[in-house]
Amino acid sequence: MQKKSNYYTDNSDLEFHFEQSIDWNTLFSLATDKDKETLHVSNAKEYKKLFVDLITQVGEVAGSTISANQIKVSKQDLVLKNGEVEFPPAMSENVQVLMGVGVSAIGIAGRFDGLPSPVAAELPLVEMLYRACPSTYLNVTWFAPIARIIDAFGSEEQKLRVIPRLASGEWSGNMALTEPDTGSDLGAIQTYGTLQSDGSWKLFGSKRFITNGCGHVSLVLGKGKKGAAGLQNLNLYLCFRTNDNGTRNYEVTKLEEKTGLHGSATCELKYEGSAAELIGQAGHGFQYMLHLMNEARVAVSFQGIGIMEEVFRLTKDYTQQRQTWGRPIAQHEMVAEKLLDMEVTLKAARSISFQAGNANSICEMAAKKLLENKSMTDQQRQEVKDIHTKNLRRVRRLTPLVKYFSGEQAVSNARMCLQLHGGYGFTTEYLAEWWLRESLIIPLYEGTTQIQALMCLKDTLKNVVRRPTSFIEVALGLSLSKISERDHLRRKLGRLKQEFNGALVSLIVQLVRVNVRSNISNISPLRLRKMIRTIAKDLVKFENLRPALLNAERITEMKIAVCVAESLIADVKVDSTRNWIAERWLNKALPRVIMLRAEIEMQEPVLAHRLAEIPLGKM
Repeated sequence: MQKKSNYYTDNSDLEFHFEQSIDWNTLFSLATDKDKETLHVSNAKEYKKLFVDLITQVGEVAGSTISANQIKVSKQDLVLKNGEVEFPPAMSENVQVLMGVGVSAIGIAGRFDGLPSPVAAELPLVEMLYRACPSTYLNVTWFAPIARIIDAFGSEEQKLRVIPRLASGEWSGNMALTEPDTGSDLGAIQTYGTLQSDGSWKLFGSKRFITNGCGHVSLVLGKGKKGAAGLQNLNLYLCFRTNDNGTRNYEVTKLEEKTGLHGSATCELKYEGSAAELIGQAGHGFQYMLHLMNEARVAVSFQGIGIMEEVFRLTKDYTQQRQTWGRPIAQHEMVAEKLLDMEVTLKAARSISFQAGNANSICEMAAKKLLENKSMTDQQRQEVKDIHTKNLRRVRRLTPLVKYFSGEQAVSNARMCLQLHGGYGFTTEYLAEWWLRESLIIPLYEGTTQIQALMCLKDTLKNVVRRPTSFIEVALGLSLSKISERDHLRRKLGRLKQEFNGALVSLIVQLVRVNVRSNISNISPLRLRKMIRTIAKDLVKFENLRPALLNAERITEMKIAVCVAESLIADVKVDSTRNWIAERWLNKALPRVIMLRAEIEMQEPVLAHRLAEIPLGKM
């Protein structure tokens, strides 16, 4: 029998970050008067306590009913019968229990009978529920994300008609983005809408790999007309599963047979003149969908953390019980190091992901306050704008990093869990193989690892162009003397940044060399500044971006190493007992970053020969 536990109070690291890494004072100051009234809170302390109590309540449910049903969920298949998805008993029980504690209302504005909360307050729910049962989480998550998009961009009539039903759990939703042959190339999607004489729309096309595609409210990304090209011609449509007369408006034509997530309905959808409504302005669909995707990517990082938490506990318990040569295998040196690194990467992922979640929350709430609060003075409005701008930069910087890091590390840690279970790990008698299968989706959906790397690369080069002076100082080692020798963690962080920026210098040199045909030897500050100017002026015109594209993942890994180190050092300021986490991360990260820089600078000839046979790519 599975041991019952509270998935919040049994996790001191989660408690630390939820209470210390979220800027509750700023979030409370940005909350609307209506939301404060709905929540019955008058200060930041009460605001924080309300969400701690909520998370504790859901943690109790996650650690009991939901986790107890995880094996049943994995073995009881969903069925597509006469175009409708039927859920088995274990999943139905899990959903009913979570509806009973009001999860559908969390994150939805109070005026729609929701429980208004910052995104950061919802992220521990993601981790705990994914740790308990990934498929169950995916069946109870499509309420607030859909409601927030409609609230932000829909008409007042759409809001009043749809959002209260999402908050109550009567309706759930889905994000219909992916198509059979387009993947991440959104400009190539074929689904389109046709405007009718009465102002309504009809949708034509198909979507695939749609999580909860059987939900009643579908947000569909499609062209404004058949044959239109480019992201600027994409609309976001509101499409309901059934019409007012009870007939089906679009068809669920297939349930995907998947490696994992057997309790989650991953659907193929078909639109054949399906009735739809335009959300917001025509041609703005891509921007609206990005709003949801960026939030979803941070949530996926917490899904990965939920997996990492559970596989670490499984591995630790098994290796402490399993004996070889007269002692637990956890005491063998190689295994002990594997356990340490599983724990450190788990805590590192949680630390940087909370930083991303906090910035995302502040950014969204600041934008909402600027839009809704008309009574602010000019000074107050400017202060909120500054808060928004600062956190928007952080969101853009951290989002692809946390999605990349948690996605890749969840799979790596789950695989190590199986490995350390030995032969038992390969059997269905133990959960190690199940968790490995459940982990494989994390680097894939909401933008693959490689898409995150391209986003990171693009933004990194833009930042070099925007702030060349500070970049040159660190890259050429001109600012290392400013680092206190007494602070060994910051000294190592300085070295880490120097290696990362040195790799960027090499990348810039390669880009300039292959496009400007310049024979560059020594790199002086003046020469580097000239190259950055060239990049700033001509990057979009460069014919050969291969050096950048080839090394996107290496640059991303190096940037993750730096950002995680910064986050862990910040944690040490709050709690000095966390020093060992930051130190272990830095000790492991520095050799890895040095190696990645060497790979970038090597320009390996066998690979270069192979790539010469392939057409040049675009960024």
